Amino acid sequence: MGRRSPLAHAPRPTLKGRPQVHFDGVVKAVSRTPIVLATDASVTGDKVGTGYLATTGETGLRAHAYPRYLTAPRVRVVVTELRAVYWGLRRIFAAHPGRPVEVRVDSLDALELLHEWRGGGCRMPDGYETRLRSQGRRPSLVKLQMYAEYTPGLTFVHEKAHVGNPLNEAADSLAKLGLRSLHGRVSAAEIPRLVPLWASGALAEYRRGRG
Repeated sequence: MGRRSPLAHAPRPTLKGRPQVHFDGVVKAVSRTPIVLATDASVTGDKVGTGYLATTGETGLRAHAYPRYLTAPRVRVVVTELRAVYWGLRRIFAAHPGRPVEVRVDSLDALELLHEWRGGGCRMPDGYETRLRSQGRRPSLVKLQMYAEYTPGLTFVHEKAHVGNPLNEAADSLAKLGLRSLHGRVSAAEIPRLVPLWASGALAEYRRGRG
């Protein structure tokens, strides 16, 4: 049997008692090189949400419970911001291999780590456990560190939050939508309708702004 790639995806186990919300979709793209990927996170108590939107149309969200004992609140935010980057990049690399990607992040703490990883560093957020997960899966941030260090054409830039950039605003809204669904404020059945609707609107606004 051949050697297993460190980035191979093992089946994800069902975690009983751990509520989760996730959705990945594709909407009409905006023609641009490099690809621009906006990501964001939202954290409340012991629940976290992530959202992403790319100019190629890939978009999605995730939300789940995050046990408070794992990391301090400030670190939990950084970990979640980085996970948002991971989920977005995973989609982009699968759909558009080899194309340059510019990732826009509004968290300076997360951006600092991404730049370190790009330069070959391996420091993780304080308290983040890097041991293998169930079924031998590598932790998402370990895989993200490998993406950052070894992917040609991948850059990370700061995007100031809440200044009207439609991609950043959409990523923020998607992360919060995931949390609202997790809290029962939005029906999970509405997610497949709302995510493409919001993503399409943001990309249309982005397209008009570029014009």
